[in-house]
Amino acid sequence: MKHRNKVIVVGGGIMGASAAWHLSKAGAAVTLIERAPNDLSSATAASFGWVGASASTPSDNPAAFAERLKALEEFVRLARELGPLPIAARGALLWRSTEDETTAMIAEHRTAGTRIERLARAQVAEMEPMLAEPPPLAAWAPGDFALEPTAFARQLLTGAQAARACVRQGTVEAIEATGHRITGVVIEGRTLPADIVVLANGCGARTLASTVGVDLPIHASPAVLIRFGAQAHGIRHLICAQDMELRPALGGGLVSAADCPEDGEPGLSALATQTGNAIAHLLGTATTPSLLSINAVQRPMTADGRPLCGAVGNIEGLYAVVAHPGVILAPLLGRRCAEAVLGS
Repeated sequence: MKHRNKVIVVGGGIMGASAAWHLSKAGAAVTLIERAPNDLSSATAASFGWVGASASTPSDNPAAFAERLKALEEFVRLARELGPLPIAARGALLWRSTEDETTAMIAEHRTAGTRIERLARAQVAEMEPMLAEPPPLAAWAPGDFALEPTAFARQLLTGAQAARACVRQGTVEAIEATGHRITGVVIEGRTLPADIVVLANGCGARTLASTVGVDLPIHASPAVLIRFGAQAHGIRHLICAQDMELRPALGGGLVSAADCPEDGEPGLSALATQTGNAIAHLLGTATTPSLLSINAVQRPMTADGRPLCGAVGNIEGLYAVVAHPGVILAPLLGRRCAEAVLGS
């Protein structure tokens, strides 16, 4: 196709921003449509932002783990082209309930190709002096880091706009096609013409694809992100321990990721209290950190766990880029999406 054909990217989260940036840099005429800037109901807004191989268990899905290892290499390229990324913390400390379990975790990751080290209690205490009871053994992943996902998405969008992409606010209600060829999208009752439509709006991609008879294998999985206020005694790195994921926030405070409770608002309130108490226990403080926000959203998951990236259905010009974990995979899938669109 000609690079100046009209491409509409639906979704201003991390995946849509990456697709728009890569497409724009490659010469496509891109319009990205986002529901609202800094939308707190998006999966990006509630992403923990852990970038690294140690965030997954290799044996759970070896193919997916290998894909994530490839994806990590893309961040060096992005930092070179976009400038410093919004990194909140570098390095991850992980430990399990027993030393034997931690030892087994380290061995599994080393076999799978993860850069990971063993740290004794004194070394952990030096890394995180505010821990009340450092574990006797921990895994240290020096290459892991935590991004602020919303800031990262905005950085990609700013880069896309610098490459002449247009960012437009609105709600896409349907896709339009003539025969088996994309002709545009409907935004608030009006048609916006397009030659290519890239669905990068997470769980909403399935609904939009259905308007042209395409069924995407996407389902929702709930997750929660909790933000706490700045504390006199905090942590320096990513920590995964005691059934909790915790990291510093960029600019101060703490961030924790958790599974979503089944009982709605009462469960969220209890979860926030439970997490605050767990942080106080971890740090040996008498008071719990102040709660800033707790945000529950639906993450997009695919039926087989593999990313959607490329042409979908039998509609010419329709593409999708949807995956979990979005922050880790977005740079890699954004590039692959651009190659698929521009190479068609």
